[in-house]
Amino acid sequence: MLKNIILYIVVFTVVGATSYFLQDLAISVAPTYFGSVLIKAYTFHYLFSLTLVIVFLIASKNNSFFDQLGFMYMGLLVFKIMVFAIVFYPYLLGELIMPQLYRALLLMPVLIFLFLEVFFISKIMQEKRL
Repeated sequence: MLKNIILYIVVFTVVGATSYFLQDLAISVAPTYFGSVLIKAYTFHYLFSLTLVIVFLIASKNNSFFDQLGFMYMGLLVFKIMVFAIVFYPYLLGELIMPQLYRALLLMPVLIFLFLEVFFISKIMQEKRL
């Protein structure tokens, strides 16, 4: 189990850092405040997604929780998106004047870490079913 946790940390760190630096490089003409907002968005999704996957790995070892893991994931996914929308409301929909392109680029970490979450959680659940 420790080997899997280390693997998750390495994969999430490498993919998150690579995608952040590529996105930051691609939008080099962004407003000065956008860089810090993008770092916060990546950090939020990195920590939330990594914690979620590690908790699911630990919870999958308990047979009484395993049947409800899929439902728990769906609820936590909705919770994650709600917390993200609340925390980043001024940047996504609020009064801060920001071009639509940059608002859309704030959603890139959502997609990247959502893919990683689904990949690893489905892998955890498949291994347990076998």
